[in-house]
Amino acid sequence: MIRLEKIAHVSLYAFALTLTFIPTSHAIDLPLTIAPDQTSGYERTLFKHWIDADKDKCDTRKEVLIQESVSTPKLGANCAITGGKWISSYDGRVTSDATTLDIDHLVPLSEAWKSGAYKWNTSQREAFANDLSDERVLVAVTASLNRSKGDQDPANWMPPKNQCSYISQWISVKIRYSLTVDSDEAKALTSWISTCSITSFTATALSGYSAFASNAPIINSSPVPSGSPTTSSLPTASATNPTPGATRSPSAAATTSTKKKPKLIKYSNCSKARAAGVTPIKKSTNKTLYYLNRSLDRDGDGVACE
Repeated sequence: MIRLEKIAHVSLYAFALTLTFIPTSHAIDLPLTIAPDQTSGYERTLFKHWIDADKDKCDTRKEVLIQESVSTPKLGANCAITGGKWISSYDGRVTSDATTLDIDHLVPLSEAWKSGAYKWNTSQREAFANDLSDERVLVAVTASLNRSKGDQDPANWMPPKNQCSYISQWISVKIRYSLTVDSDEAKALTSWISTCSITSFTATALSGYSAFASNAPIINSSPVPSGSPTTSSLPTASATNPTPGATRSPSAAATTSTKKKPKLIKYSNCSKARAAGVTPIKKSTNKTLYYLNRSLDRDGDGVACE
């Protein structure tokens, strides 16, 4: 079975779910509702993207490119990106040409619609289409592969590399947005969980989206191989209200921090920044604050006021 524990408070926007596979002679239940797809009504324009959520002239596409670049890119006027380098997780291809990359919705917009987003309002669909607060939702990948994928789920399409990571990410995003799975998709996920010996993963479920149907079937997968972990530490609930599209976290676990978000202020020197308790100012964890204060990054390593 899978033990599902919720740590939540009604005033929080998100709560943490740690899903741990427990060795057992019984089958495993995943908290993913099996339901038929909604096959009508989808239009790509129902999911507004790419937006500039923080008004820094870098839209969602460029935010993902900046964060996933393995070398520090340079930003010009209107967030023109030069000097970056990217590795597509779908095929391992390395490129320094951002035009060869698409920003893929790991769970495609059409697939999201079919599995629950048809019930969402305009703001919720926009938030999903531009979600930078969980790095698994949007990924920079080789454009030709993204286009061959289209709106297919793992029952019909898998990347040529890193398939096990892809499956774990797919499940996490579906849980994050309380999206359903169709029967063929459920079978594929069950098979891949066994093939990959996936034993645990962490997802951050957002409130305000479709809840799991209590009377609907859930994925019932094969037993976990012996030697799987029997315990898992649970993160504490977030004291903040993370908003999809507002900022890109280095990991899903970052949404569980109880530390207050620093004010987005340009400081005249590092002494004032330290007095405000925001140092070191890291580009990897707070891009907006960093770019407001990048003049304080004397050595250009992406960290100001070290």
